[in-house]
Amino acid sequence: MTCIAGILLMLMPAEQAFWSLVSIINKYLPGYFSPGMPAVQLDCRVIDSLVCNIDPKIGEFLKRNDMEATYYTIGWLQCAYTLTLPRKTVLRIWDMFLCEGVKVLIKAGVTLILLAFSDKKVRKTCDSLEKALEYLKYNIPQHLLEEEVFVNKLISLNISEEQFKLTHFAQLVRLER
Repeated sequence: MTCIAGILLMLMPAEQAFWSLVSIINKYLPGYFSPGMPAVQLDCRVIDSLVCNIDPKIGEFLKRNDMEATYYTIGWLQCAYTLTLPRKTVLRIWDMFLCEGVKVLIKAGVTLILLAFSDKKVRKTCDSLEKALEYLKYNIPQHLLEEEVFVNKLISLNISEEQFKLTHFAQLVRLER
């Protein structure tokens, strides 16, 4: 939450930033900061499921290395990528997020994973959970995170509204078990 507040404070006066933060949390991110973080945990599972459906090779790589999405996506989502992506990229994502809602944050997570592990050599090098997590946190080539590359990949993801709803519902059912 403080990450989001920090960006807002860089963009507007303190009172506006405060009320913007309240609106974002209440309208777009309910359940992200409540005990147990049920909404963010659900969205992490949605990201994981979408990655597996879009690119089964990357999905298999993640499973082989026991990389559950909650290990790395909770921080991405709760900070709305402010600590993960360059500022220009973050601001473009936020523009879309404030227009379209949390599905943009989910698509950004999918995009980040797909870009990070699209290279077969990277998947071969990251042959353990620790190496893969370290790569995600510190070693993704910066050119992949630049505004135009990242946003173009995000926009090009072919995820329909129906697919979002079905994936969301399926993961909700799994969480409730």
